[in-house]
Amino acid sequence: MTNLDKKLLKRLKILYIEDDDSVRNELYSLLSNFFDTVYVSEDGEKGLACYIDKQDNIDVIITDFNMPNLNGINLIEKVREYDKKIPIILTSAYSENNFLHDAIKLRVFECIIKPIDIRKLMEILGEIASKKYSESLLTQQNKELKKYKDILYSNNIIVKTNKNLKISFVNDLFCNVTGFEKKELLGKDLAILKHDDTDSKIYKKIYNSVFHNKQLNVELKNITKDGGYYISDTSIISTLNDSGEVTGCLMIQKDETKKVLKRREVQTSLIKDKGEIFIKGKESSAELIQDINNLKDEIIALNKNIKDINLEKENYVLTLEKYSMENKQLRRDLKFREKSNLLESVNSNTIKLTKENIDLKMELKKMDSKILSINEDHEKEIKQIKVNYEVKIDDLDKEIALLKEQLLNVENPEEISQKLAYWKEKAKNESLRVKNLEKEIIKHGDKNIMNKLFGGK
Repeated sequence: MTNLDKKLLKRLKILYIEDDDSVRNELYSLLSNFFDTVYVSEDGEKGLACYIDKQDNIDVIITDFNMPNLNGINLIEKVREYDKKIPIILTSAYSENNFLHDAIKLRVFECIIKPIDIRKLMEILGEIASKKYSESLLTQQNKELKKYKDILYSNNIIVKTNKNLKISFVNDLFCNVTGFEKKELLGKDLAILKHDDTDSKIYKKIYNSVFHNKQLNVELKNITKDGGYYISDTSIISTLNDSGEVTGCLMIQKDETKKVLKRREVQTSLIKDKGEIFIKGKESSAELIQDINNLKDEIIALNKNIKDINLEKENYVLTLEKYSMENKQLRRDLKFREKSNLLESVNSNTIKLTKENIDLKMELKKMDSKILSINEDHEKEIKQIKVNYEVKIDDLDKEIALLKEQLLNVENPEEISQKLAYWKEKAKNESLRVKNLEKEIIKHGDKNIMNKLFGGK
């Protein structure tokens, strides 16, 4: 009894029938320690009535053989009219052959000779509890398998074959998808479902996998009754008997027609789009290359324009230097004249200064002052112009370098055109600025000197 599973024993519900009060009370007391539900009756008629009333809540019957009103064998005969399988344990003080023969005919689970061996009785009840638990598990598993089967059959196309791979079953979804009736395909070879576009080698592979009990997953194109087709993601598994022998196959198909056609449509569209993109890209590349070449030409022209500006600036600086040297020479000439006039005056012993000498000195002083002022102004302006041009040239050099770097990574022709327009405008403005500056210098300088510097501009 130490090996008995008490949890399983508690699950059993027992009907105990015994006409001997002392035996009945003693065994009832013992059984109540192990089982939650124990029904008791003192004769066969009451026991049968209790069974009929509580049959859905009784798992096993323990009954005596010799009882008033209805003996054990007659009771079992009546019970078997209601339930052919309920386990019945028959107890008796006799071991007659007729008694045993009748018990076997009525499929009595076990016969126990009185006095009852409690250990043996509990082992028998433990066996019944274990068996009943296993049956309940099996029943539950069968219910779950049926649910899975129903789900599988309702959501997938199912085809079964016999061991010769002749179609033995198709489900309703198969008929709905293909348009075939079940009777049209039963007994036909599985390959009858093959579409002309499907390679025959695939079905040879299917047959080989079935006969060798190997699962196979393939994509199949299958025919429909109207001459069309459907594309399925197909799993094929072998069916086996209890001996492990192949009895046929089960083909489970998922209709992927819409999905496959959509995928092919997308692939076709992508190929078409790639072709158009390639052509447009080629055209755009040609245009971009042309724009880049034009831009390079304009940058070269712009660089030449900048060089011309720099050269013009250098010429202007040289002119100013020449102008400065002429001013110095002019001052030397004026001093020389002044000394010459003074020597002549001394040699002729003329002390008086004529009005012309006075006017000349005044004019020389004014001229000297004006030249000095002009020279200072021009030097300041030259320095400022030089600084401004150096800054401008440095900025232009940086912008040209940046433009060249951006040119290497050019991606937007429109942006390039905008920058090109900007540089054209900037070069035009700089050229105009130089002209305006020359005009300002000419406007404020001495006409004779300006004509000598700029040649009558």
